Amino acid sequence: MQTTTLKSFAQDARRKLIEQISNRLEQVLRTDSLEQRERKQQIDQLKRGLEEKGKAALVEEVAYTWFNRLVALRFMDANDYTRPRVLSPADGETLPEILQQAKRGLIEEDLPVDRKRVLQLLNGELPSADPQNEAYQLLLIAACNQWHRAMPFMFPRLQDYTELLVPNDLLSARSIVQDVREGMSGTDAQNVEIIGWLYQFYISEKKDAVFAAKGRVAPADLPAATQLFTPRWIVEYMVQNTLGKLWLQNRPNSGLRAHMPYYIDSPAAQAADFLRIESVTDIRFLDQACGSGHILLYAFELLTLMYEEEGYGKSEIPQLILQHNLRGFEIDERAAQLAGFALMMKARGYHRRIFRKEARPHILQFLDLPLSAEETAEALQACGLQPSDALRTDLEHLQQATNLGSLIQPQADAAEIGQALKAVAQARATNDVFLRTRLQHLHTALQQLQELGQQVHCVVDNPPYMGGGNMNKALAKFVKQNYPASKSDLMACFMEGGLAMLHPGGYLGMINQHSWMFLSSYEKLREQLIQGTYFDTMLHLGPRAFPEIGGEVVQSTAFTFCNIPPMEEEGIYLRLTDFKSASQKEEEAAAAIETGDASELWCHARQKDFQKIPGSPIGYWVSEKISKAFEEKKELGHYAWLKQGFKTGDNNQFLRYYYECPEEKINKKWFLCNKGGEFRKWFGNVVHCVNWENNGFLIKNLFDENGKLRSRPQNEKYYFKEGISWTKISSGLPSFRYSKASYLFESNGSLLVSKQDVKLVYLIGLLNSNVTVELLRVVSPTLDYGEGALSNLPVEEANSNEVQAIAQACISLSKSDWDSQETSWDFQRHPLLGGGVKSLSEAYATYQAHWREQFAQLHAQEEALNRIFIDLYGLQAELSPEVPLEDITILQQELDRKALKAATVKLSKRQDCPVGSAARQQFVQDALVFDDTEVLAQFISYAVGCMMGRYSLDKDGLILANAGEGLPEYWSKTGTSPDTATFLPDEDGIIPLLAEDYFPDDVAGRFRRFLEAAFGPEQFEANLQFVEKALGRDIRSYFVREFYKDHLKRYKKRPIYWLFSSPGKHFQTLVYVHRYRPDTVSRLLNDYVRDFIRKLEAQRITLVEITLKADGSPREQTQAQKDIDQIDTILEDVRQYERDILYPLAARKLPLDLDDGVLVNYNKMGRAVLTVTSLNDAKARKKVESFDWVDFDWGVVV
Repeated sequence: MQTTTLKSFAQDARRKLIEQISNRLEQVLRTDSLEQRERKQQIDQLKRGLEEKGKAALVEEVAYTWFNRLVALRFMDANDYTRPRVLSPADGETLPEILQQAKRGLIEEDLPVDRKRVLQLLNGELPSADPQNEAYQLLLIAACNQWHRAMPFMFPRLQDYTELLVPNDLLSARSIVQDVREGMSGTDAQNVEIIGWLYQFYISEKKDAVFAAKGRVAPADLPAATQLFTPRWIVEYMVQNTLGKLWLQNRPNSGLRAHMPYYIDSPAAQAADFLRIESVTDIRFLDQACGSGHILLYAFELLTLMYEEEGYGKSEIPQLILQHNLRGFEIDERAAQLAGFALMMKARGYHRRIFRKEARPHILQFLDLPLSAEETAEALQACGLQPSDALRTDLEHLQQATNLGSLIQPQADAAEIGQALKAVAQARATNDVFLRTRLQHLHTALQQLQELGQQVHCVVDNPPYMGGGNMNKALAKFVKQNYPASKSDLMACFMEGGLAMLHPGGYLGMINQHSWMFLSSYEKLREQLIQGTYFDTMLHLGPRAFPEIGGEVVQSTAFTFCNIPPMEEEGIYLRLTDFKSASQKEEEAAAAIETGDASELWCHARQKDFQKIPGSPIGYWVSEKISKAFEEKKELGHYAWLKQGFKTGDNNQFLRYYYECPEEKINKKWFLCNKGGEFRKWFGNVVHCVNWENNGFLIKNLFDENGKLRSRPQNEKYYFKEGISWTKISSGLPSFRYSKASYLFESNGSLLVSKQDVKLVYLIGLLNSNVTVELLRVVSPTLDYGEGALSNLPVEEANSNEVQAIAQACISLSKSDWDSQETSWDFQRHPLLGGGVKSLSEAYATYQAHWREQFAQLHAQEEALNRIFIDLYGLQAELSPEVPLEDITILQQELDRKALKAATVKLSKRQDCPVGSAARQQFVQDALVFDDTEVLAQFISYAVGCMMGRYSLDKDGLILANAGEGLPEYWSKTGTSPDTATFLPDEDGIIPLLAEDYFPDDVAGRFRRFLEAAFGPEQFEANLQFVEKALGRDIRSYFVREFYKDHLKRYKKRPIYWLFSSPGKHFQTLVYVHRYRPDTVSRLLNDYVRDFIRKLEAQRITLVEITLKADGSPREQTQAQKDIDQIDTILEDVRQYERDILYPLAARKLPLDLDDGVLVNYNKMGRAVLTVTSLNDAKARKKVESFDWVDFDWGVVV
């Protein structure tokens, strides 16, 4: 099945249907429409629907209704369940078979259609703009009504506005009918699973829109937000180890085992006490959130085998399964319809006459009780009922049935619900129309309540995933009150709810995210499950279990629980987390289950042992030694405080990259802070600063319109403390960094502050070892390395001097690397400079030699730490001290990462390079491959900084980095003058960046002068050649094509050199924002843009003269004309830039406040600067204009 093709088809079909039905809606509502005259009842109904639901919701409803019907008809056509075919043509024909036959005068006798009208349209007796299409509309609607008898849930009678809004075009090559025929190939339609895929893909765009909107999800959007199609093999695992296991317990001699490749013969299967089943018809199998019925379909397959074993006839089995065994709950009408249809198609595959038996799938589609508490009480009183408080609460919950769904657990007992249902059913015979309507609603609600209160043998589902932050208020309040242990996510609530619906000894099978196994927010749920339920089997899938979901964010686990008290016997767990694709996980799971206990993926665990580890994580793979470490050693929280940092409440207002801010305000208004960041150990990642002026006054007083504090300035007594910072949310390994006492810390860059009895340096050595990685896999194998999980790590209190010395060396070495980058606050000068050599290639060789040695040294030190801690924790049999070269976090940009990975593989095979040996260090040094382009790009970036005056060859560190500074400040800070300076910075911080040499002080010319100043004139040409060879292009070409891309990347799309650019990019110039003044744009306009125009005009005159020369060669004149045409194009672009963009901007003499940050200030330049995605594109501009803390008239920006 080509799911990519199906996805495109379903999404395109939704868009087309919405568009066509919207058009049809406008058409029928015109006062002069035919429908207004002839179908007034349906028009009135349509108008009421619009009032109740709104246009968008009504159109969406009609669109999915027609999508479901067309898909269903196409499926039945392809499987020869329809005669004649309704959507599909007969072989060799092009029109739908039902229409083709009607053209021959053949219309089925029992088809509920106006035969006369159809025939008159087709023979031309009735006037019509499109007689074939109109006749086919009638036939299509009649076919849907004909199927109503067999499947009323899928084909309700079309006498409402759904019929009125059928798309106009049903027969053209671009019609929705043709799309459905092509989108669902005959081959694909042989598999009923296509129904589930189409449903998921149909709602996928809406799902994306719901999550893109962020915030709480409205009840109407819950289905779209929570649907996810379960891979077939995982469904098989869950059903085989619940329904299949229950059957084998009751029928130990059954041959069903041979049909269950994912069945695990666990201790529960051998238990003497189990849930007894007298007959296969007694089994009740429930999916609490059945979607399009995917899980129920496989349960149907397994049940047929059970019935056959019991001797039932093939023709009676499908109806018995639908009648007795399968139950599905669903909040979404679309999904419920498709689930029922899919089950009917599965039944039809077994018995061709199933449609005549009036079999009905038991799919409960929840409906809200549209009565107030007062109206409900009056209706119950009219039936002579005095409901208990419990029943009143239940009915109140059912007012939100489409929001709460299967999570509603009846509080009233079954007898009271049954009595109320009987009384209401009898009272519906009243002549009071108003009361009768209320009683009908009440009857539906009580039926739902009765279904919810029934216990079943197996519950298997892929529940909705939704965190508390996304739940709407009613749903969040409900789960908080009714599911306090699992309220953090709907998936966990469904675990509790599913277990509550089971008979004692019944089975729960589920796939969900594995966060419940580890996160502190689920600790009470884990304790509840560990103490009250038996963990039977688990496939711990990890990331990428679903083919359509990449990355590390969604990490899954599939499991089966038995609803009995915990057994002494160990549960069985398969660890599949390390496999990188869904197909690999499937293959390895099947192989491991076939191999059994001998498989290395096979783990045994006694669930009471989970409680030996703080927080009771489900660490089924944990060795005895690691478990013992958690039991016997004191936790990290005993030796250190681990604290989460502040939340500003508005990062756009209060957080900056430090290089956006004026230097003079660092540590006065703007304070450097930890904010997590990429994988980096020992030191670094401090590029942010926060507005903590007046002790954070503005942040501490940031209230919303309701007076609620938006910020969270927590754990303030730990601010400005020496400590260890780390990235709280990470998709890879944890990494810990030394944090200076001058730093603050934000919520994503938490801080560990050591207590007196253990040295901070010792702790960072432990935390950056692979022992900690292994320990964290137990308490936090999710992406969240929170303070709680880290606090529980067992610490071996050694305070070893050796550890401290090694860790301190690692910190120093990492700091040296971090500070060699110009984005570090402590950057001094580029490392290629300062060696006193005249040759750049020689300087680069020295640079490489130094960093090869440093890298190898850091690698050896990390492996030494690993060995020390492996020995301290006694984990020699489980861990190796080896560190992959790609996990050394210095030179992250400068080294070829692929080469590092390849070298790691080679090193692992070198027996002559053991850990700690000189040979190993030499191998590492020799294996490093430097990225010449990157290193030279860094050098060029520094050179531009020197051109702008940000840096100087005469003094290390920042020079001009405050608003509006110029050459007087430069001379003062460097102690030089125009006569003594090694290299002169640009006069005004404006440097042209052009494809040709029009200005002597353009960036390419200045770079040549910089290179000569830095290394001397003796080897200038050789040095320039070396640079250009490393870049793979000449220096001017690099500046024009690559420099600004590199600058944006290096400065994380908060550039300090702004690229003023004409619309056609024929004129471009760099402007250093810290040297910007209100007259900067005027200078740019007068001294550069207009000068450029004058030079182009003069060049054009010269070229025109060449074309007019009588004695000129044709070749010269042809080339001159081409050059004139090119200049004309450039002039048109630059004149427009001058006239329409720069001149209005220059006239405003706009001041900038560096405190506002680059995002705000760059957007003030409008179209004068290059458009950059996420900086000043339409989306970013709209975001910036919404900032209520920026006092600026955005309406005047050109």
